[in-house]
Amino acid sequence: MNRRTIPPGGVPAAPDRIDVLIRSHRRRVDRSLKPLVLAHYPGMMAPPGLEYAKMIELSTKMVMVGRACVLIGGQIFNRRHLRTAALYGACCFLGDSFLDDFGEDAAHEYIQRYELLLTKGWFELRNDRERLFYVILARLFAERDILNPLLRQAIFGLFLTQKRDVELRATTAALEGASRRTLLRRLRECARDRSGHAITLLAHLLNPHLPLPCAAAIYTAGSLIMHIDDHGDCHSDRYYRRATFMNQVRDPVRTLGGIYRRGVEQIRRELPPSLGRDLMLAFLHRYHQTRLRKHRLERGRGGTSWRVYE
Repeated sequence: MNRRTIPPGGVPAAPDRIDVLIRSHRRRVDRSLKPLVLAHYPGMMAPPGLEYAKMIELSTKMVMVGRACVLIGGQIFNRRHLRTAALYGACCFLGDSFLDDFGEDAAHEYIQRYELLLTKGWFELRNDRERLFYVILARLFAERDILNPLLRQAIFGLFLTQKRDVELRATTAALEGASRRTLLRRLRECARDRSGHAITLLAHLLNPHLPLPCAAAIYTAGSLIMHIDDHGDCHSDRYYRRATFMNQVRDPVRTLGGIYRRGVEQIRRELPPSLGRDLMLAFLHRYHQTRLRKHRLERGRGGTSWRVYE
């Protein structure tokens, strides 16, 4: 097999072939999402187009993790899986922007409106960003029976964690009288659960028959991604006064290293040997290394830096 050849449903083992796979998926994600953005939120494409590029990177990350989950479940990764994972990544990007980018009032409003959507099935669209979010969410839910108990549980598990995250941010000032250990524990649990539920939801969207014994390890993989992300975004989060577990600990590199090693050991121990497990571990290793580098680079650029990283 040459460097540019990837077996159908398979995964390249070497790091350089992982990079080939990522580039291939990025192109396919772009082809899937660009028509939707142009039709419903063309402002996202306005020069220099960094927000759209960031959405493509997050969606590509979800495709890589989704591919691993599909292979872990014993299926062959196909075009429908890729389209679903790409839509999910775009949905996560827009949802996270409502939570993180427009202030605390907007975050609380998003939680209220998203709860209305989940319980009533609708909300009135006020702008192109909300329209794109709604269109993507509708297409995503059309891919699977969302009344499947495990999938429905994952959807509401993620929503409840997002709600708890917003509430925790609002009460951080009130927690100043609490012990440092209490605050760190709450921040760590919130980070763990927010991404753990997100990846669990992705796995069930792609494979409603995913074996239950795999669930804990996939949840752990999701939590690792959030801690790695928070370390990469440390300087920006501090600039905007967003407290995260990773920007509150005294030795973040050492702390992240310990979390990463324990998580990888659990994944290796609890998932049976497969191409999917190998891909998940290879992706986590690559992501860990790139976000350590991002953290170092952003240190000298200031909190307002707005760059796209693979």
